[in-house]
Amino acid sequence: MTRRLAPWFLAALVAALLAAAAAAQVAPAAAPDPGPPGDGGEAQAPPTPGPPVPPTLPAPTTAPVAESSNYDNWFTDEALRVELYHWGGARDDQYLFDRAVREPLWPGMRKVLLDVTGYGKYRFRVQDLASGTTIFSQGFCTLFGEWQATPEALELKQRRTFEESVRFPFPKAPVRLILDRRQDVPGPDGRGSFQEVFRLDLDPASHLVARDPLDDRYPLLTLHESGDPRERIDILILGDGYTAGEMEKYRRDARRFAAVLLGDAAFAPHHGLVNVWGLEAPSRDSGPDEPRKGLFRDTVVGTTFNTFDSERYLTTAHDRALRETAAHVPYDALYILVNTSRYGGGGIYNQWAIFPSDNEYDNYVFLHEFGHSFAGLADEYYDSGTSFDDAFYPAGVEPWEPNISAMLPGRPLKWEKLVAAGTPIPTPDDEAHAAVVGAFEGAGYKAKGLYRPYRDCRMFHKGLVPFCPVCAASFETVIRLYTE
Repeated sequence: MTRRLAPWFLAALVAALLAAAAAAQVAPAAAPDPGPPGDGGEAQAPPTPGPPVPPTLPAPTTAPVAESSNYDNWFTDEALRVELYHWGGARDDQYLFDRAVREPLWPGMRKVLLDVTGYGKYRFRVQDLASGTTIFSQGFCTLFGEWQATPEALELKQRRTFEESVRFPFPKAPVRLILDRRQDVPGPDGRGSFQEVFRLDLDPASHLVARDPLDDRYPLLTLHESGDPRERIDILILGDGYTAGEMEKYRRDARRFAAVLLGDAAFAPHHGLVNVWGLEAPSRDSGPDEPRKGLFRDTVVGTTFNTFDSERYLTTAHDRALRETAAHVPYDALYILVNTSRYGGGGIYNQWAIFPSDNEYDNYVFLHEFGHSFAGLADEYYDSGTSFDDAFYPAGVEPWEPNISAMLPGRPLKWEKLVAAGTPIPTPDDEAHAAVVGAFEGAGYKAKGLYRPYRDCRMFHKGLVPFCPVCAASFETVIRLYTE
């Protein structure tokens, strides 16, 4: 696997960063008083939420927010990537700043600057430092959050560090970046309330913001181009484990999956709002790591099976290598196409979706994992044969994902607008209700207590079934955020 840090080096790095964490800033301007002041994969263990964040951290309060049409007031045409280390154990997590990097173009949201979905276990907020106005926000999930549920974290009580990053439009003036994490107690909407876990002041004019020029080492592959990236949803299908001699195979594979995506009912109506790109980035070795087989390959972004020792969980922990490679093309959503015939994959909301190139279920995995990473969808199955901790979806808290619900007393069903009058709630799981939106018990790895909106769906069943109306509506919501 590429770019692996030796354990002794990582331990020393964390110790050094901890010593400097209180002062971690990129040449901030003179800051005023703070004032008033984001899952799911194939065969993966869900995260165990930790305890409430220590009370020494300030809780977010109401802050001014930017008008949705004020992009040019706050941002340039470029993007800013903030690279972080996310570290801790099973019951706690912290962030450490690494560096800030300028990217040449922000292709993402330009009209809807503030998250309106409420998706994600985490979220980040960007505030104008002078006024305290929140000018950008987005939810996301993390690979670290999933690791917290593993035996390594829970039973062996190990602590680990993961690379992560957040990206947002390049600000014109100094800003404050704030990261929040959901807690196990419900907020006003029934979902887990957010608690601040990290803040950092950044001056975009600082010479410490990296501005490495991009070159043309990776030829651009245009898979589907419909318009200006500033006005489209830009999807990058990045290959991993393809050698220089396998670039023609990568091109064929990327074109095939681009056609699958654009032909799916959730995306076909938006054919003219989507760009799909590829990059010809050769790896030294062919295929991903397969640790249980003793196979370790040197690839562009270091994809590996057996993530967290889960046989089919195919991911990468090398966020910096991934983002440095992907920065060569404008992208909003990132697919990693892995050169393998073995079944597996993974999807992390607002991070990436990873899938195999040549498995008999590759089309299913491709779209299922994109449901996680792009539309924030939960797994709806509950009979995977894996016993998951009930704390993944704590009692009394509504899941943040749009396609499963705890149906908390006194709260409306989150997809009630799509439920026809007279539909029984809960809904019988039988043929008579196979084509209606309702509330079918069994979802989110639990046979009882969680409900899915449709009897069958691509997030429920490994087969040639479409996304249900509720899942398709989530795709619609996210696409509109980028294109309207």
